[in-house]
Amino acid sequence: MKKNGIVSNRTNKRDAGSFLLFVFLLPYVCASLWGHVGEEIHRGENRDKQEDAYMVAAMVDWGVWELPASEYLTYQLYLSMPGECEQEARKAQAVLLRTELAAMYEESADRKVDVDGEGLAGFYRDKDEAWEETLQPFRRVVEETAGEILTYQGKPIRASYFKVSNGQTRAAGKAGGEDSPYLAAVSCEQDKNAPDYRSVVKVDRNVYTEKLRRALGGDYEEEELWGRGKFVFDGSGYMTSVSYCNREGEEKKVDGETYRHLFGLASASFEMEQEEERVVFYVTGVGHGFGMSQYTADCMAKDGEGYERILSDFFLPAELEKFE
Repeated sequence: MKKNGIVSNRTNKRDAGSFLLFVFLLPYVCASLWGHVGEEIHRGENRDKQEDAYMVAAMVDWGVWELPASEYLTYQLYLSMPGECEQEARKAQAVLLRTELAAMYEESADRKVDVDGEGLAGFYRDKDEAWEETLQPFRRVVEETAGEILTYQGKPIRASYFKVSNGQTRAAGKAGGEDSPYLAAVSCEQDKNAPDYRSVVKVDRNVYTEKLRRALGGDYEEEELWGRGKFVFDGSGYMTSVSYCNREGEEKKVDGETYRHLFGLASASFEMEQEEERVVFYVTGVGHGFGMSQYTADCMAKDGEGYERILSDFFLPAELEKFE
């Protein structure tokens, strides 16, 4: 299979270099005329220029913002793994973010892809030197892992990650018909020490039944929605689905991720207790549970493990490669 290349060939010809510089800076020059972009957005002097041969078109509140892949990855890394964190854990996260992009580039067979710009608009406006200093650790991580992605059988993997597990990650198997042996159940005992490992959510009975009725989209008896649901959990303790029968005897399901978002649960790993007029959820973990636990990755980094080892523990038998 012929791959696209995040790392492009260098050229020593001055005219070619000048032309490329003009092409890459043109979106910023145009945007500056609208009064938005400052030097801080694109100055990244130490960025890997080869990786910037790939562009991202992000939908933000004012329109479309085109930016180099490495800059986009820097911002996404900040958004997805903020706060105090070991750099080796951040490197693992950067590889996963780049892997997501690599899959998009391969699918589109183009050097520019469209992405959801949620959360990016703040980076578009001018930032002071203090803000640029905040971004430097994230920018350095992107530079130090430039071009690296995870592959399985020569293709970018489904690069899943989340914040905290319930004690182990989930096995995906053939999710959506796609064989994903690299998304296996991995023990994450460290996650049980995370500050947000446990949470409690209380939902009034009438709110609970009404939200279910809307999600199912049919005519259901209240008692069916309140106490007769058939819950299914996977081997790692995460809910995969719940089914209900409507008045016509037809069975409908709500998947685990839809259900947990319906009631604001941090994850689909929970125990529930029904009281007379409300349901109480006792939740463990934060996120969908597939792939890399960011909390355990950080613990591993604190123990001296490098990002290569972190990724291999979570995504065996995926391989670390250059996207070329």
